[in-house]
Amino acid sequence: MSSGPFELRMTAEAEQQIQAIMNDPAKKGLQKQLKKALKHLSQNPRHPGLESHIIDSFEKVYQVKVFSAYVQNRTPKAHRILWAYGPKTRQITVLAVIPHY
Repeated sequence: MSSGPFELRMTAEAEQQIQAIMNDPAKKGLQKQLKKALKHLSQNPRHPGLESHIIDSFEKVYQVKVFSAYVQNRTPKAHRILWAYGPKTRQITVLAVIPHY
C-alpha cells in the first residue's frame, strides 16, 4: 500500500484487524477514519492529527521502536495504529490496529 513518500506494509495481524473493521457494516465511521489515518501515515507519519508517539514498553515485544498513531480520539475504545519504521528505507510496517490499550 503506497500513496505517499512511505510505503505501508502490513503484518498478518494488522491485515486481519483492518479486514475485520472494513467488513463490519456497523463500523462505517471507523472505516472512514482508518482510511484517513493510513493515508496520513503514508504521507507524513508526524502528521499532527495522528499524534504519533513512541511506546517504550512495546519495543521489548517487537524489537524495534514502536509508535502509536491515533485513528480516533475522544471516543470510547478509540482505535490506534501501532507501527514501526522499516524494514527498508521509506517503509512503515503497520503492526496492529487496536482499540486503545
